[in-house]
Amino acid sequence: MQQHIEAFLEDLQHRRGASDHTVINYRLDLQHAADWFASRELAGWQEVQRSDIRAWVAWMHGEGYAATSIGRKASALRGLFRYLTRHGIVTSDPMQLISTPRSRRTLPNVLSIVEMERLLEAPRGDTPLGLRDRAMLEVMYATGLRVSELLSLDLDDLDWTARHIRVMGKGDKERLVLFGDLAADAVEAYVHAGRPYLLRGRVSDALFLSHLGRRLCVRGFHKMLQQHVATAGIERHVTPHTLRHSFATHLLEGGADLRSVQELLGHARLSTTQVYTHVSDAYLREIYARAHPNA
Repeated sequence: MQQHIEAFLEDLQHRRGASDHTVINYRLDLQHAADWFASRELAGWQEVQRSDIRAWVAWMHGEGYAATSIGRKASALRGLFRYLTRHGIVTSDPMQLISTPRSRRTLPNVLSIVEMERLLEAPRGDTPLGLRDRAMLEVMYATGLRVSELLSLDLDDLDWTARHIRVMGKGDKERLVLFGDLAADAVEAYVHAGRPYLLRGRVSDALFLSHLGRRLCVRGFHKMLQQHVATAGIERHVTPHTLRHSFATHLLEGGADLRSVQELLGHARLSTTQVYTHVSDAYLREIYARAHPNA
């Protein structure tokens, strides 16, 4: 079973461009399934029947696994069996007609425009780290970048004339994102007055640096964000993805069309972007209740 899992994961990474993080999660979920089937004395994937998969899903339910976990593991197994069927390793796909629980999709956490403005103003002073933090927050809100995309930026990825940034997103897919005057001013101030101090004579292509002059890591960004969230007086939980959610929601509330927001976010499917329409629906209901005389 293990050799087929590894072959599938290699195919997933090279043919479909899956990230290392995705491959690690797939491996864990498939190993879980393989161990369970092996405990039922099934020696290979060819021996796994639909009834075995249903028993596995029922066992996870009985053990109290969350619907999201069950759905994710079943999705990984579904992908594996598609691969095995395509390569003639199994003659039929036992995952067909297998239904898995649908997890309830929660609305993304979004900051209001006022909260977002307070957060952007939180990094104060002209210190190198203050200039860096302000530039990062401005770019995150202006572009909707994932934190991994932000921290992987190099100086050469910014086109100051066209006001766009070249981003390498999930699956090594390149896209261009736009940034406005406020983000441009913040980054320019950081590049000229903050970044040289952080470099301390070193050479680096990285745009955003740590206090040690190295490319800033995700953990460092999280720590920085929580400090400024507290300074801004925002009491609810805020993550880097909250800034991405806020970017998308504020665009839609400002009149942007869903397809354009999808392109800016780098979503492969429009259905992924559509979650933000629910947030905007809530915004429209609030406007309606406040504005209509009979509401």
